[in-house]
Formats: sequence, C-alpha cells, structure tokens
Amino acid sequence: MASFDIPTIDVSPFFKSEENEEGKKKAMEQIREACVNYGFFQIVNHGVPSDLLSRTIDMYKTFFACSDEEKLSVPDNYLKSTPNSADTFEHLWFRFPFSGFNNCRSITPHFKKVLEEIVSHFTKLGVVLEGIISECLGLPPDFLSNYRNDRSRDSLMGLHYFPATEDDNTGKPAHEDPGCFTILYQDEIGGLQVHKDDHWIPIAPSKDKLVVNIGDVIQVLSNNKFKSATHKVVRPGETNRYSYVFFYNVQGDKWVEPLPQFTKEIGESPKYRGFVFEEYHQLRFRNRSHPPDRPEDLIHITHYSISN
Repeated sequence: MASFDIPTIDVSPFFKSEENEEGKKKAMEQIREACVNYGFFQIVNHGVPSDLLSRTIDMYKTFFACSDEEKLSVPDNYLKSTPNSADTFEHLWFRFPFSGFNNCRSITPHFKKVLEEIVSHFTKLGVVLEGIISECLGLPPDFLSNYRNDRSRDSLMGLHYFPATEDDNTGKPAHEDPGCFTILYQDEIGGLQVHKDDHWIPIAPSKDKLVVNIGDVIQVLSNNKFKSATHKVVRPGETNRYSYVFFYNVQGDKWVEPLPQFTKEIGESPKYRGFVFEEYHQLRFRNRSHPPDRPEDLIHITHYSISN
C-alpha cells in the first residue's frame, strides 16, 4: 500500500466575513502543491452544510432503490451499465437548469428541491475554487471565469455501484475527468482511489469532507503544470456504494489550448494542440455510450498530445 496521503485543506478563510489573508495564503499554497503533485485534494469547512450532503446521498439511495421501470422514466438521464461493460454501476445525471421531470414518479418535488439546493452550494463553491486555482497558476482570479459565460456544461451525477463479485471488484476503470475540476462526495463505504507514482492511493471517506480533482482542461491550459489525475473506483464486497459528483466544466464552444504563460513566454513548447471543448466532451461521452472493443482505443486527453 502506498504511503502517500491526499492532502486535506481547510478553506474556511475564503468563506468567513472577517479577512484572514494568512489563512488564505496557507490554503492556496497547499492547493497549488496538491494540484502539481496529485491533481487531487480534500477540503473541509467548505460552506456546504453537512446535513445537506447527507440528505442528498439519502435521496439518491431512495431513487436507485426504485424499480427499473421508474428509473427509466427519467428521459435520457438514467443509465445502467451493460453486462459487457467494464463499469458496474448505474447513474442519474442532470444538466442545468432542471426540466422535463414533472411526470417522473421517481423524481419527487422534494428530491428535485434537494438537488437544486446542493447544486446551488456546489456552484458557489466552484466559483471560489475557480478563483483559487486561477491564482495558484499565477493568473488573475477571474481568468477561468472567461471560459464559463454560462453554466450549460455543468452537471451533477449520482452513482450507485453494485457489490463486487468474486471475480471482479471494478466499479469504474481508471480514467480522468474532461472539464475544469470535479467536486465529489462519497458515502462511508469509500472505494475511490487516485494514481500516483505507480501506486493507487485510497481516498478515505468522511461525512464532512469533499474531494476535488483537477480535470483535463486545467492540465491543458497549464501545459501539464497542474495534473489531471487518473483515478478509479473499487467496489466493496457484499455492499453497495453511493456517491455524487459535480462537474465544473467550461462552455462548450470555448477553445482550449496551452496558455502562452506556460509555453512561449517561458520558452516551452505546447504539449497539446488546441480543441473546442464540446468536441472533446462528445468524444469522451462516446467512450461510455459506445465503448470500443479494446480499452486502448478509449479517448483520453492524449488524443490531442503533440509529440515533440
């Protein structure tokens, strides 16, 4: 087992009314180091109520306990992995604003209200993290907001992983997230692991902590200065695992390429060719909707890598 520990960072200085520049500076230094070394970190005192985090996971558990008929009544938003898929889970996915669920028995008004509440908190937290990450890269605090003129690509996904079998404990195979960054909450079961230096490091669950991981967009913009970490989910035996993730993405029509601050201005060659985010997002979606026969044919950000 690896001896690495994913850092846990107190971000309360960014949410308190009184100024605490020393606290902000310390948190930013820790986040910068985590983005360079891991691409993953956990945060506490993040402004999202603990009871709301728990209520949201309970609502997802209730939804996933519904019959397949009820779950499939949610148009285009529910997916259950196929028997030949490497994934072994089901998920409920929403883009914003919520619409079209008035006639779905499994999406009660209370469930919808809870989802809207958690999305509101995650969006506010995302704006704060966006500014912190911008500054950690040496960019103006509002730099990344220029890639987000609307929220059309943000999404919330609830996940239910089935118990492991004797032959297979894969929940979600090794992958990276395509957007800016992801905010995740997992139940007490755990199972999330991040890859570093040929080791898989388990992320211990906590009812008060949120996991943040850097996505491919940040890795490309920073020309690999910040890492989009490879991670996976391992299913526990004899029990179900639940989690939910908020994908903080960029606008679909935005052009993404290594910034001059990390290339020509410091004499380094770009490691990626530019692309429109929606193009990459669709390629990654196709990995799930039409998985290739060979795992090596899955699309990753290396699809845009430049060989120097």
